[in-house]
Amino acid sequence: MVDVTSTNFASLLPSVVEEAKSCCFLALDTEFTGLLADSAFRNNLFDDGPQRYHKLSANLRRFSVVQLGLALFTGVPDKNAYSVTSYNFYLRPHSCGSSDPIIACQTSSLEFLQRFNFDFNKWLYEGVPYMNCDEIDDLRGELTALFSGKKASYMSYEVERYFRSVGEWMVTAQDGETHSIGGVQDIHSQAMLLAALHTSFSELWATLQDSLVVVEKVSSSERARLEAEDPSRSQLIEAIIERNKGFTSLFQLLVQLNKPVVLHNGLLDLLLIYKQFHKRLPSSYDHFKSEVHQLFPFMYDTKFVAEELKYKYRDDIFVSRALSKTNLGDLTTALRGDLPVTYLPKLHHTPPDNKYTREGATLHEAGYDALLTGFCFLRMCHLSAMVQLPQMQHHRPLSPREHLSTLRQYANKIHLQRSAVPFMSLDGTDPRSKRPPWLVVQGRGRGVRASPGLVSAALAKYGQLDVQPLNNNSVLVATSSWRSVSEILANLSSEGPLKAQVYTRLRHSTLGRSVVWSSAVLSTGLCAWLVYRSFRKSSP
Repeated sequence: MVDVTSTNFASLLPSVVEEAKSCCFLALDTEFTGLLADSAFRNNLFDDGPQRYHKLSANLRRFSVVQLGLALFTGVPDKNAYSVTSYNFYLRPHSCGSSDPIIACQTSSLEFLQRFNFDFNKWLYEGVPYMNCDEIDDLRGELTALFSGKKASYMSYEVERYFRSVGEWMVTAQDGETHSIGGVQDIHSQAMLLAALHTSFSELWATLQDSLVVVEKVSSSERARLEAEDPSRSQLIEAIIERNKGFTSLFQLLVQLNKPVVLHNGLLDLLLIYKQFHKRLPSSYDHFKSEVHQLFPFMYDTKFVAEELKYKYRDDIFVSRALSKTNLGDLTTALRGDLPVTYLPKLHHTPPDNKYTREGATLHEAGYDALLTGFCFLRMCHLSAMVQLPQMQHHRPLSPREHLSTLRQYANKIHLQRSAVPFMSLDGTDPRSKRPPWLVVQGRGRGVRASPGLVSAALAKYGQLDVQPLNNNSVLVATSSWRSVSEILANLSSEGPLKAQVYTRLRHSTLGRSVVWSSAVLSTGLCAWLVYRSFRKSSP
């Protein structure tokens, strides 16, 4: 395992890419700066897919991924084993030009990270930069304007000091001599200095070499030749952008590889990954799903897979016990235990001695959680395959392709926690709700007003439920179990200050009532007209 920061990202990138090219699947996990910006964004049982998406996209607008875990799983040829390499990326956006991202932090989230020994210094001082495609396009346009002289470059005091020192050096410098500036470390200052030098001194040619700004004294003819080769300084602009893209370069390479991607309860991770490394979150829910599916055609959510397998094999005591709890920690513990199947593949860590193979590795470091997510996925692949096979066919280990094909039916389905529908379908229409029907709870008599607070308190004993106002004296109630619905209807049927009935759209919604009344008015009018016609015909 390697902690990846801005100091070693460039040197590690080629090896990460090569491992990603040969891997069978990859697992991702994130840690972020906040979870809930406002109580209005809380999950509830009324949410369908679009409602949940719009809540989360508004909620996550200012929160950011601070740590991303990447675990690469590769089948070992001729052995019943997989090798896994885990990376733990510290991520922090860097400013450049007018791009100056705001990071919102929620106190409880920071305390959570602190509790699990998150290294805030490593994040702030050495975080790998990133930009999404929209931000890259904006920066490219701004840099083009700066280097063409259409926009003035703002220089801080420190950058202006280096700018003046170059001017002083140029007075005595001869054509062909170079001057290196190593004190400008951040990419924003380097970009401003390079643009100012390019537009202010016709006898200079400034370039970016690693972390140095290198200035060369050139003749007018040489400057003309260099500008003819790269008239808009596009090569330099792309070099600046590449420095500021950071992790996004790796993300784009992973997209190109089309490897299966595994998350655990990954909707939040997915939205943040899309927002930070791809594009701004779209307003359309269907557009978001379509683009995610294009980015990652085969995506698995181990939370969803575990829930589905638990239900599918509910009569198998061994499988149902292993999948009884589907949070990542409990699921990992159960799947590490003795499973009633043969030929469980071994897992070899690369390198074999790292902090995730030693005692003391804990949940909630992104690299470790990615490792556990991939481990659980692999175990569930094997468990499902072996349970499906007749006993006499348990005669050999399974290949990586056979493992992955076992769970193909669960691909591109992202678990939705506490919602009206069980999952988000990335490659099709979301499923219909399997939840119990909503209830309408009203006050019994004129003196009782059914408010959300009153109803919540009165029905809390019936289990998990959510409430929202319907009108001045009615509250909608969504529950998580059919038993709760039956008990509420039975207990509020004849006594007490509240009464309940099953919600129907035609009867209780504003639109439904409008349709009913309109139909009644039309029917009354039609009847009156028919009576009138009959009367006219019967008149002498």
